[in-house]
Amino acid sequence: YLQHVVYMKKPDVIIETGTYKGGLTYFFATILDWIDREQVSSSAASGERNSKVLSIDRHHPDSVFAANWFCPVCTDCVRSYKTQVWENKVRFIQGLADAQESLQEVVAHLHDLGALRLPSSDHAGGVAPSFAVDSSKTIVVNLDANHEFDGLVRELIYYAPFVTENSYLIVQDAKLDKIWGTAGPTAALNWFLALAPEGEFVVEDELKFHAYSQHIYLRRAKVTVASSYFLERAVELMAKSQA
Repeated sequence: YLQHVVYMKKPDVIIETGTYKGGLTYFFATILDWIDREQVSSSAASGERNSKVLSIDRHHPDSVFAANWFCPVCTDCVRSYKTQVWENKVRFIQGLADAQESLQEVVAHLHDLGALRLPSSDHAGGVAPSFAVDSSKTIVVNLDANHEFDGLVRELIYYAPFVTENSYLIVQDAKLDKIWGTAGPTAALNWFLALAPEGEFVVEDELKFHAYSQHIYLRRAKVTVASSYFLERAVELMAKSQA
């Protein structure tokens, strides 16, 4: 269903956390390349697309290509990160997905791609400065790095604000709460939804069984709050809980 979402929304940017060996990153990149080629050949095409995948991981795919985590080693497979489509479509950010430094790099790349406007130098500040996503752009976010509660909550707070209206936030591996018997992706998502304004993000329950891992697809039905809202609300709730 990921292919359907990407092709249906035709995003200008896909933000992906959890690159690992780069297989899904390459998959996203090839779909974006396909969409771009299709639009170039169409008489309805208006302007040249410069769609990108921003992929974040603490390890470069080359350093884990021979690792045996989650999938068998394939030493003679083509390395996706050495392909032309990766070169054209992927911007890799090395760092922890839930680190502020990685978030800052994502913001810088989105600004460079013309997808958002940064606050002016005289911005008054606050817990988190607001940025404005260009309403003419479409951004999809796919979270597949942290699966523990605390780390995924931080990813949701950091990257969900980039999702544009009627686009998608995808949280992978929702079934892990049941497998691990502890709070994981589903619990983190429920916490985030309680934080968000009612109806801002809508869970499309019928979609999560399209995959073995039961990914959860959330459509951003409307944009009613500034990007800083989620972090400010999280800090507010944490302060209350510690009072």
